[in-house]
Amino acid sequence: MTKLILVAFAFAGSTAIASTPGYDLKIELSMNGKRISSPHVIAKAGETATFTEKTNTEERFIEVIATEGEIQGNKGIMMNFVVGMIGKDGQRTIVSQPQILARENEKAEITVGQDSDKETLSLSVVATRKVL
Repeated sequence: MTKLILVAFAFAGSTAIASTPGYDLKIELSMNGKRISSPHVIAKAGETATFTEKTNTEERFIEVIATEGEIQGNKGIMMNFVVGMIGKDGQRTIVSQPQILARENEKAEITVGQDSDKETLSLSVVATRKVL
């Protein structure tokens, strides 16, 4: 009986130690210089995290997959975003798919659009590593 109790405690202790790497993301989304959304998202490493927001006139979504990454020798938190709109019929339209590599706790920003475009989309994020 004593061995069974010790085994049970050992098992319980090992599950308490298990952790999942993740990220705390503070995001700001702007269109033509006007902030349209400021979600705070907790994402498991390598898994899609989704944020949706509905106003009186429109519904939009932001999806992000965050992992450890590297671009040209620069290491950091790699975030692949999908930004879009959801129509009244539920149809999703992708507006942009930016990718950002950020240093932890530092603001990283990307603006999508060309000089000839009337609309530009800016996405900024502060990413922090987090054990979930």
